[in-house]
Amino acid sequence: MMDKGGQLVNATRFAALTGVSRERLRTWERRHGFPVPRRTGGGPRRYALADAPRVVAVRRAMEGGVPLPHAVQRTASLGGTPEVREADLAAAAEHAPGFLALVSGPEPLRIAWLNTAARVGLGATRAGDDLARAAPWLSGSRLEEALRALFTTDVTAVECEHPAWGDAPGQMAHALVFRLPVGAGDHPLVGVLDVDPPAERRLRAGLAELSAERELLRRQGELQGRWLQTLAELADHFRRGAAGAILQAATGTLVTQLGAVDAAVAPYMAGQLVLGSSSGALLGPRVVDVTPFPDLAAALREDRPRWLEGATAAAFGVPADLHAVAAPVRVAGEPLGIVLLAFAERAELGEDAERLLAIVAAGVGFAMLRDRFIEVLRGGYAS
Repeated sequence: MMDKGGQLVNATRFAALTGVSRERLRTWERRHGFPVPRRTGGGPRRYALADAPRVVAVRRAMEGGVPLPHAVQRTASLGGTPEVREADLAAAAEHAPGFLALVSGPEPLRIAWLNTAARVGLGATRAGDDLARAAPWLSGSRLEEALRALFTTDVTAVECEHPAWGDAPGQMAHALVFRLPVGAGDHPLVGVLDVDPPAERRLRAGLAELSAERELLRRQGELQGRWLQTLAELADHFRRGAAGAILQAATGTLVTQLGAVDAAVAPYMAGQLVLGSSSGALLGPRVVDVTPFPDLAAALREDRPRWLEGATAAAFGVPADLHAVAAPVRVAGEPLGIVLLAFAERAELGEDAERLLAIVAAGVGFAMLRDRFIEVLRGGYAS
């Protein structure tokens, strides 16, 4: 869209361009009158692309510790094509992430200036040092040949491969070597700028890995947040509800949060597991003797969920095309039953899923003990 202020974009696009969320943009607008969106007839906010540089400038100023009101005021006159100062050019060269050096010559070749990355790469080397002494591994290299060629011929720029800066045998780098214009009476200078394609590929691969890891952490954070909310709701059921309501809430939660097809709780009594109704009505009702099924006995003894064999799962009525997991319900070392889940596919549950199962199973176990205790008390009063 276009208006008198230029091209307009929606809030989502503007947020993506500036790195400032839609919510924060609205907060800035409400508190400081900036940025000013365009709205027609109460429609959605649309922002001028021309305002994007100023919004980025405000965000960066705040990241540097400038209070928001001052940042907005400082950038009020920002607009048009920026004027690049000599100090900005010097800072760009100084803080460029790649190796940048100026070399005087032709004999001897001396270091005239190094940016931060180059000083790190060459250690104690300083301006005025002989290049042959500062970097003896460059002797006879194509970089040395290129440097001398730019001093002695009409060549203005050369790209070449050379040994990597620092004492790293066998490692190679790429550099762009170029002649600098100088005034009469000034020392001739040649610039050396690393344009290392392998390093760039490694950097991109590293950034991709970091992005993937960040996305994974974000998803895990969202998942854990949902699980914490779910556990809080279950805790309220455990506190106020009877065992039947608790079991129904727990199994429904596990189906929703873990992607199970069905779930049920089977209390353990006198060597048998008694499975009533399940959350999805696919399992039970069944009474299963534990003795014929070693994996079932192991599930009652262990502290973590385990996948059941096909015959064991079938004993609980699990359809042949599904797979079953048994999570033990134990309190103070006493087996009280299992939480049985049916899945469409057999896969690794993961630590977070096992942790959720353990917490739910523990809550179910305490609810079962509580109801048993209440029944014992009622029986005692009746007698």
